Amino acid sequence: MNTNNESGRRMSVGIGAYLIIKCVLNMIIGGGLDISGLLIAAALCCALWSGIKYTNYVVAGILAIIVLVNLPANISDISSHLIYLIEAVIDIVCAVLLCTNSSIREHFTNKFSINN
Repeated sequence: MNTNNESGRRMSVGIGAYLIIKCVLNMIIGGGLDISGLLIAAALCCALWSGIKYTNYVVAGILAIIVLVNLPANISDISSHLIYLIEAVIDIVCAVLLCTNSSIREHFTNKFSINN
């Protein structure tokens, strides 16, 4: 895929890498293997790398939904869920960046196409 803004692509791929690292960290903390979560994080990373129109908003929406779904449980026992609250703050920052940063938005101007 072409990129229309290299800085935006680097930031987007950085957010994607964070999603994968977060998933691995949660597997270590939770003590279980979460292959589906890892595949979803990898798919989101690929979507962020691609720069296809509007995928930044889709990924930002997914991040926001994850935060909203998990927030009540994380707030109920702040002392044992502090790492998850920190992750939630980072998720929200990433979602805001995906929607508002001009370099990132410029990266997401590719049209979806299949070349034969």
